[in-house]
Amino acid sequence: MSHVSWCSGPGWRTIPATDSMPEYSVYTGQVPKPELDDRDYCLIRLGNGIVGALVHDAQADKAAASVHINVGSLYDPNDVPGLAHFCEHMIMKGSEPYPAENDWISFIESNGGVKNGVTSPTWQDYYFSINPSALSDALPRLAAFFYGPIFTANLTAREMYAVDSENKRNLQKDERRILQLSKSLSVSGHPWTKFGTGNVASLTDAARKAVEAHGESPDVPDGDGGPVGREVRRRLIEWWQQQYCAGRMTLAVVGKEPIEELTQLVVLTFCKVVNRELDPRPVLTEPAWGLEQMSTIIFVKTVKDYHSFQFSFQIPDQSPLYQTKPASFAAHFLGHEGPGSIYNYLKEKGWLLSISAGASTENRSVSRFTIAGTLTKEGYVHCQDVLLAICNYLSLLRASTFASHHFHERAQMATTFFRFAEKYQPHEYARNIARALLLPLPPERILDGGALVREWDEQGVREFLALLRPENGRVMLMAKEHDPAVLGLGNGQERWEVEKWYGTEYIVQRLNDEFLEKANRSNENAQLFLPGPNPYIPEDLSVDRKDIDKPAPAPEKIYETPRTILWYKRDDQFWAPKAHVRLTIRSPHAYATPRHAVLTRLFTDLVEDSLSEITYDASLAGLYYSVDSEKEGLYVSVRGYNDKLPVLLGTVIDRLKTINIREDRLKVFSEQLERSYKNFYLGQPSNLSQYYISAALVERTWTPLEKLAELPHITCESVEQHKRDLLSKLHFEGLITGNIKQEQATQIVQDVENRLCDSRILSPSEWHRERSLILPSGADYVLQTKYANPKELNSALTYYCHFGDVADDRPRATLKLLVHIMKEPSFSQLRTVEQLGYVVLTSMRSAVGSMGLDIKIQSLKSPAHVEERVEAFLSSFRGDLVGFTPAKFAELKSALVLKLLERPKNLAEETSQFWYQIEGGYYDFLRREVDAATVESLTLDEVLAAYDAFVLPQATTRRKLSAHLVAAQTENTPRSTSMVVSGETEARFKAGLACSTAALPIERAGHEMPAPRLRLPSRLRSNSQNPSQKPKSDTISARITAVHHQPPSTLAPLTLNI
Repeated sequence: MSHVSWCSGPGWRTIPATDSMPEYSVYTGQVPKPELDDRDYCLIRLGNGIVGALVHDAQADKAAASVHINVGSLYDPNDVPGLAHFCEHMIMKGSEPYPAENDWISFIESNGGVKNGVTSPTWQDYYFSINPSALSDALPRLAAFFYGPIFTANLTAREMYAVDSENKRNLQKDERRILQLSKSLSVSGHPWTKFGTGNVASLTDAARKAVEAHGESPDVPDGDGGPVGREVRRRLIEWWQQQYCAGRMTLAVVGKEPIEELTQLVVLTFCKVVNRELDPRPVLTEPAWGLEQMSTIIFVKTVKDYHSFQFSFQIPDQSPLYQTKPASFAAHFLGHEGPGSIYNYLKEKGWLLSISAGASTENRSVSRFTIAGTLTKEGYVHCQDVLLAICNYLSLLRASTFASHHFHERAQMATTFFRFAEKYQPHEYARNIARALLLPLPPERILDGGALVREWDEQGVREFLALLRPENGRVMLMAKEHDPAVLGLGNGQERWEVEKWYGTEYIVQRLNDEFLEKANRSNENAQLFLPGPNPYIPEDLSVDRKDIDKPAPAPEKIYETPRTILWYKRDDQFWAPKAHVRLTIRSPHAYATPRHAVLTRLFTDLVEDSLSEITYDASLAGLYYSVDSEKEGLYVSVRGYNDKLPVLLGTVIDRLKTINIREDRLKVFSEQLERSYKNFYLGQPSNLSQYYISAALVERTWTPLEKLAELPHITCESVEQHKRDLLSKLHFEGLITGNIKQEQATQIVQDVENRLCDSRILSPSEWHRERSLILPSGADYVLQTKYANPKELNSALTYYCHFGDVADDRPRATLKLLVHIMKEPSFSQLRTVEQLGYVVLTSMRSAVGSMGLDIKIQSLKSPAHVEERVEAFLSSFRGDLVGFTPAKFAELKSALVLKLLERPKNLAEETSQFWYQIEGGYYDFLRREVDAATVESLTLDEVLAAYDAFVLPQATTRRKLSAHLVAAQTENTPRSTSMVVSGETEARFKAGLACSTAALPIERAGHEMPAPRLRLPSRLRSNSQNPSQKPKSDTISARITAVHHQPPSTLAPLTLNI
C-alpha cells in the first residue's frame, strides 16, 4: 500500500492553490488519540507527495519536527557502501539558503534544542527539538536539506573521515559485529549484505579506481579530497538525485501554533522539495536467504566474555498485518517467563539467563523473527538441548488450542496502553509519528502505530507458526572462545573465517540430520505448557481528576518515624491510573567492604531471579518492579497501573525475607557476575575514562577488580548470613507519586514496615553518607591506564576542571551556563574541524559536594595529544567569550533558562526528578527554578571571572584532573608538568585529597533569590562584577513559593551498576 493510495481515498479533501499557498490535501476523518491527549492533529499531503502530521500542543515548552525518507543503506550503490550514511553527514553541513556549515547545529543548540540524523537500512530520519518560538525559523532550515543541499566540497575529506571515525568507534562492539556478520552471510550480492556504516575505504575504493584509471593521484588530501574526494562527492550528489524524492518523505511537526499556522508553515516550507516520481515505498522482493543460508549454525567469536544465541527465521513483512499481528502473538508465548515457558524450563536446568522473541519491525525488505537468549556456561555446553526445547515449544504451539484469554488479554492491554498513553519528549514523539507514516497504515491508525490488536485470526497465527520450522531457521551461537565439543554440533570443517568489515571470526556449519529430526518431533515435554490467565490485569482504571490552578512543584513529607520517611505527591497533571513507588532500604552492611558489595549484589540478583516466574505476568499487565543494590542498602521500585501495585510491592518485600538461597542459582549468578566484572573493562573507552574520573573523586568506591577477587569466596551460607545481617538493622525512605490517595500511600509504607518489622532501627549516624574528594588549588593530575582489549584502536580522554560545591547556587548556575555556551563550539572545533574523534562531549559532572566541567573525547590519537588540543581550545575560547555582545549573551542565557524550566512530560519523568533530589540527600526540589533565576541574573563578567579561575589552562588556581585511557598500540606521554597517577599510586593519591561535606537538606522559602554571588579566588574578585551593568530583574523567583527542587537535566553523574 503506497502513500498515494491511502492519501487519496475517502476522507481526504483537496485545498485548491491560492496566490499565497500551493495546493495540498487534508484528512477530514477522525484520528483516534489517547484519552489523556489534549493535542490537536491534522494529517496533510502536499502537492509534491510529502505526507505529514501536524500536532498543535498549546502546553508545549518544546517544539519538534522529524522528516523521514523512505530510503536507506540498502540502496547504497554496490561499489560505494556507506554512501547513504555519508549523505546524512554531508547534507546537514549547509544549504543554498543557509550555507554556513555550522548554521544548523548552532541555531538549534542556541535555541535550547537537540538535533540528529539516523540512517537505517530502509529509511533515514532528520529530527530536532527547539524553543517553540524558534520553530518557524528551524523548519525552513530543515526543509532546505531536501531541496537545496550544497554538499560543501571542501568538507568532503573531513566528513569521510568522520564516518570512518564513527565506524572505528564501533569495531569492538559485539552487537555491531554480529549484525554485520549476519548480513554478510546472506545470498551473495543481495543488498542486505552491504556495509551500511561505511568507512574511508568503502567510500573511496570505487573513486580511487576511477581516478587511477585516468592516471591521477589516489591520495585524499584535506578539503575536497582531491580527485578521489571530488569523485566521491559526484557519486553522492548523483545518489541523492536518484533516491531523495518528496513522494518518499514523511514529516511530523509538534508546535504551539494553531493547526492553521502549522499548515501554512509546513506547506510553504516543504513545497520546494522535488517529486522525482520515484516509488514512494521501495521494497526488495528477492529473499536475503536461500536454501544455503537456512538450516545452518554459525559459531561466532565475541570480544566480551559471554554466551548467547539467536535462532532466526525469514518471514514476510508483517506491517500489512497490523490488525491481527500474528508474529506478536507467537512472540508472546516464546518470550514468556512464567510457569510452563521455555525460559522457566531452561532456567531450572541452569542453562538460561534471559530470553526474548519478536519480529523485526523497521525493515520491510528483510524481515526476521528471532528468538534470542543469554546462556550460562552450562547452557552453552548444552546448546543443542536449548535449541530442541525451543523447537519443542514451537511444536506445542502448532498443536495447541488457544484459550480465549490468550487473545483477549493481549488485546485488552494493548487498548489500555494506548488509552492511557502519556506524553514524552516531543522530538521522539515526532520521530515515531513520522515513522508510522511510512507504514501501510490507514490514517486512523497512525497514532497507535499499529500497536492495537483488533482481530483474532487463528488461521493467520497457524500459518505464521508453520514458518518457524528448524529447517527454515538459522542459529548463531556466540562465545569468546568456543568449546571443540560444541563445535561438533554441525557437520562442517572447524576452520575459522573472518568477516570483511569488522574482522569477526566465525564458522558456518549445516545443522545435522539427527538434530533436525529431533527438532521436528511433537512435543513430549510435560514441563512445557501454555500460560494461564494473567492475575495482574488491572480492573480499576478510575482516576479522581480535579481542577487545579497549578501543579504542586514538589512532594511533601507525609510520614516520619525513627524507622521511616515517606515523601508523597498525588498526581495533579498527568491523570493516568498509574503510580510509582521508590524505596531505599538503608543498611550498614550493604557496601562496607568489597565482599559486602558482592554479597548484596548477588542477593538482589537472586531475589529478582526467584520472582521472575510470578512477576512476568505483572509486566505484561503494565506493572514493573526492580530490586537493586546500592551503597546505602537496597533499592526497590514498583511502577505502573496502580490497581494492583500494592500487591506486587508486598510480594517483592516478602521475598527479601523468605528467599531460599539455592546453590545452583548462586552458581549461575556468580558466573554471570564474574563475566560482568571482567567485561566492564572492555566497555567503550570514552565511558571508561569517565568512570576512572568518578572513581578517583569519590571517597569510597569498590572497583570491579576488587569485587572480582571476592567472588571465589562466596558460598550459599555466606549469602544466607549476609541476608540476615543486611535485614537486621534498617531505615526506610520512600517516595510515592501518582493516582494514590494519601491515606493509601501511608498504608503502603506501613505495610512495608510490618513485613520487615523484625529489623532494628538504623539511626541517622549509621547511614551511608557519600562525600567527594576535592582537588587542591593548582592541581594538574593525569590518571593513566592501558585499555584491556589489545584490538581496540581508540583511546579516550576525560578532562575535568573542578568548580566547587554543587550545593552552591551561583557557582552551579555559572557552570551550567558555561557548559551550555561551550557545548557547540567545543564539538565544532574538536570533532568537526580537528577530527579528534567521533565522540566529543562537553558536560557538567556533579556529585555530592562537588561539580565541574567535563570534556570527554574518544580518539585514534593519543590522550596526551588530545589534551593539548583541548587546552588550546580552552585558551582560545576565552576570546570568544570576551567577544559576546549583550544580545548574544542574553540569547544564550534564555536558551538555557528554557531547558531548565522544561516541564516533565509524564509521571515517570516527574518522579525521577523528585527521586534524584531525595536520593542525593539535598531535597532541593526547586533547584531548576533557582538555577533559571540565577542564570538570568548572571553577568558576562562573572562568567569570565569563573572561566579564568576554574577553566583557563594558564590559571594557577585551576583544579584539573584528566583520565588517559590508552589503547594498547598507542604511545602516550603526558606533559612533564602534570603529576601522573597510575593504578599502583591511585590509593595514595586519593588519601591525600580533602573530603567534601556530605549532602545536607537545602531549605528554600519565600522569594529570596538569586543566591549570593560566586566566590572566586581573592585576586580575581575585583573583576567578578561590572558595576555599570545591573543584573536583570528576577522574573522567575516569583514562581518559587515553597521548599522544593528538581534535578537539572544538564547534571549527568555517572552511575554504573557493577
